[in-house]
Amino acid sequence: MGKISVMRPRPADIHPLLVLHASHRVDSLILCLKCLERFTDLARFKRIYVLRDAAAEEHRVVLARFAARTGNVDVRECPEGGPIPGCNAVLNEIFAEHRRDVVVRVDADVFVTPRWLDHLVEGYRHHAHLDDVVLVSPLVPVSAAGRRVLGRFLRVAYPSERHMYAGPPVEQDWVYHRWMWEKVVREGLAAAWLDESGPPYHYLDEVTPHCAIYDRRLMERVYPLPVSPVQGLPTTDADSVVRAMQSGNLRTAVLLRSVAHHYSFPECEDYLRGHVSLEAVWRYTESLRVDPAAQETPRPAIRRPALRLLAAGGLHRVMRA
Repeated sequence: MGKISVMRPRPADIHPLLVLHASHRVDSLILCLKCLERFTDLARFKRIYVLRDAAAEEHRVVLARFAARTGNVDVRECPEGGPIPGCNAVLNEIFAEHRRDVVVRVDADVFVTPRWLDHLVEGYRHHAHLDDVVLVSPLVPVSAAGRRVLGRFLRVAYPSERHMYAGPPVEQDWVYHRWMWEKVVREGLAAAWLDESGPPYHYLDEVTPHCAIYDRRLMERVYPLPVSPVQGLPTTDADSVVRAMQSGNLRTAVLLRSVAHHYSFPECEDYLRGHVSLEAVWRYTESLRVDPAAQETPRPAIRRPALRLLAAGGLHRVMRA
């Protein structure tokens, strides 16, 4: 009897949309964009949509320069008033046009790392034929799903520091925020995790919407988003994704060989900034090799003017440029 094989698209044939939600502080947005540009071939995206959601004028300037450098960017202005109707109405327009496309969703306080898109696309390709695994995400340490996936590793690597990573929900756990970022930036936690051998995926019924890839299997359960308040229904697209996953008994595949860093949840951010600044995070991302596979034959680093400004004077110099 012949072997039945699942026909999967080739990675080179997958050209997803990138939807970037720019509602965060401008220095986070700058670092998010710099990591995207440094660690991604942005030409792989069919289209890059940036949602400028109730953001300051500084965001407009930063995004205009990003669009000018990239050439495949559509900045959409979200009306004021929060997700309803503002952001939701814009997202409905985008997904009405791209219902059959693959989508990569990234928040503006997420900092990607080398080969993140390659890993994400391969994870999507591996699960595209399944009905229950409809979302793929890298490991995001500062998230509920990330802490759950890292649980055993943290207990083995830091047995005497359990009180630092086994506290309240991550969204309110400022101790975990600070502890995790200090371990990542100063002690190489992410590199130590990636050096571990193990399976390629971890399956969860939780959602990490900060950085994820999905297609119409999930979109058809989520869109259109509500554009007027409805009691009992979620308001944001992230909340709607969580609700759809839970109600449909759907799962997330977390990539165990890929890491993306979510800086902070709102309740913990001011405290975190006082202990692990974005300057420290920037220096950490600068230390990451763009192409780990090419370590034996290193290529000279590509230096862009904005990166020189950062190296010379910090994020505030870029913000004024």
